[in-house]
Amino acid sequence: MGIGFFTHGIEYELPHPKIPPRIILLLCMVIKRAWKLLEEKPPSDFEIQYANEDTITQVLVEIIENRLRKFGEIDGFNSVLFGKVTREPKITNFNKKHPDKMPDIFFDLKRDKLPLLSDQDGLFVECKPVDPQHTVLSCYCKKGLIRFVNGDYAWAMQDALMVGYVTASYSFEKLSSALNGPKSIGLKTADHSEMVEYGIYRSHHDRDFQWPEHRGKACRIAVSHLWLSVRSSK
Repeated sequence: MGIGFFTHGIEYELPHPKIPPRIILLLCMVIKRAWKLLEEKPPSDFEIQYANEDTITQVLVEIIENRLRKFGEIDGFNSVLFGKVTREPKITNFNKKHPDKMPDIFFDLKRDKLPLLSDQDGLFVECKPVDPQHTVLSCYCKKGLIRFVNGDYAWAMQDALMVGYVTASYSFEKLSSALNGPKSIGLKTADHSEMVEYGIYRSHHDRDFQWPEHRGKACRIAVSHLWLSVRSSK
């Protein structure tokens, strides 16, 4: 059984303030830039089409943190405006019954001046492969997206990001079909649509869990979806 949150002398609001759309789009651009670098100049003995999800994410975070954030190659993304980008940090879920949850990527937004729980504030990112062995519904949605709905990740936030490592034959139509399907009821999808001009998908999901300290039912969360194409060597 989890213990309660220590909040004595801490002023915070739930939900945390929204992440501005421009920041989410910026961080999507950062991830896409890291992906391009990974494709163009991969580490030795690394072949992206054969690498597993954990290995791909590990190298992506290395590129984002050690190169892009540190040297400010992308305008607006640097060590002054953003804290360290980390892979699989240990965080607690909404009721602390699961204290070792580990989102794939965490972007620190440096918003400490706002009334929030700083250890729960940032852009939480979950990454999943999408291919014939890892389907959109059973893997991407029910093992990834669901974590933002049930309060495992980003429970204090209003925004989150899913990243798909996708084979070339898959498009957002697969995601749309999965979110509309009869087996998607647990995802509590309110609406969803493609943002063609930005190359991302957006979905909104209701959440049924209660915030700590009798602060009411959790609000709806907006999830952006960025899909990265894994090129086949065939």
